[in-house]
Amino acid sequence: MMPNPLIKEQVQIKRHSWIKELFLNKNFTLIWASNVISSFCFSVYLLMESWYVIHYLDAKSWLGIVLMATTVPRILLMVIGGVFSDRWKRETILFSSLFIRGALLLIMSMLLFLHQLDIYLLLFFSLLFGILDAFFIPANQSLLPHVLLKRQLFRGNSILQGSTQLILIIGPIVGGLMLENLSYTLITSIVAVFLLLTSIIIRFIKLNIDIDIDNVLKSSMIGSLKQGFIYIKSSRILLTLMCSSLILNFFIAGPGSMAIPLIATDVLHGTAIHLSILESAIAIGMITGIFLIGLINPTKKRGVIVLGQLFLLGSIMVFLSFTTQLWQSAVAFVLLGIGITAGDIPVRTMIQEKTDPEMMGRVTAMMSTVSNGFVPVSYGLTSLMLSYSLPINKILFCSGCLVLFFFILMVSVSKTLRKTE
Repeated sequence: MMPNPLIKEQVQIKRHSWIKELFLNKNFTLIWASNVISSFCFSVYLLMESWYVIHYLDAKSWLGIVLMATTVPRILLMVIGGVFSDRWKRETILFSSLFIRGALLLIMSMLLFLHQLDIYLLLFFSLLFGILDAFFIPANQSLLPHVLLKRQLFRGNSILQGSTQLILIIGPIVGGLMLENLSYTLITSIVAVFLLLTSIIIRFIKLNIDIDIDNVLKSSMIGSLKQGFIYIKSSRILLTLMCSSLILNFFIAGPGSMAIPLIATDVLHGTAIHLSILESAIAIGMITGIFLIGLINPTKKRGVIVLGQLFLLGSIMVFLSFTTQLWQSAVAFVLLGIGITAGDIPVRTMIQEKTDPEMMGRVTAMMSTVSNGFVPVSYGLTSLMLSYSLPINKILFCSGCLVLFFFILMVSVSKTLRKTE
């Protein structure tokens, strides 16, 4: 029997209607565009910054300090940024953060043109960018629940995460080509202009959130912060998700990231091509995970998906510790990338669904601070173990086993997560 063309067309419409529905939402389209452009700008800038420190200033030993100048203020001040995003208009916070960074980059381009940008001024700019990031991230992560219906959040997060991840892959490639053909001054100016254009895009987002200015002025920053801690403490599901995110970031981020170059050199005894293949493998896995989870769009038992992420990532880390050939390591990193993103989107969506809108900024900021705050500790601990001549495969094996132990613990004691839809 020949397939009915009308039925086939209806299936295609149904399959793609959710994408069309999301992008017909003006606010979502503007948020998506601003995220894509700003992510591209930040990835190009970070590559240029690292290259400038290493090759122009010849200050390799300062590179870690420059990167810390951005990350440490972001981690320390993000909770304060979350309080601000709940007390003031989020679109105004986003506009101010992007506009100021664009203006700072224009100043930086002038200093580059005059050959006056030394390591100390670069540290100062990095510190300012980190502070602005602390306010930008909570406000940005709190937008979707105000522009999408609950049933749209999962796929909305998938599109944003997928686009951002793709840009983080494309950005360094484009940045590398720019470094080969353009001056530091011109690259910085281009990034500055794009950030200023993105700040203009933000101005067209209309959330229509009523802010009670009298209530804001009456309540102190400390009081608002305390309310956030009490709110999370009273929610068993938010506490559980926070613990799960903390464990994964601590035991996966450090060993998993540092394993890529170490496996390429120490285990596979390979070249830069081996390193490139492994880097590409985890990137492909992350994009695949986002695509699959967005396509499936699970509406039930999403707590089980979080538990599944723990089991999958723990098992992959153990498997990775035994790989001795390139194809085995590449497959492991593809699966690792799938596990990371396919689990992160349900977590982010559940947080958005389970959190009151007026608490969204504080909750997302606290969740990010607790989980991401342990990433530098994870890097440091992994480096310490490596300095004591502990091979990377043993570190991966121990990390995987600890994640699996936490999975068993969560399955045993967390009925809330098992039953969460």
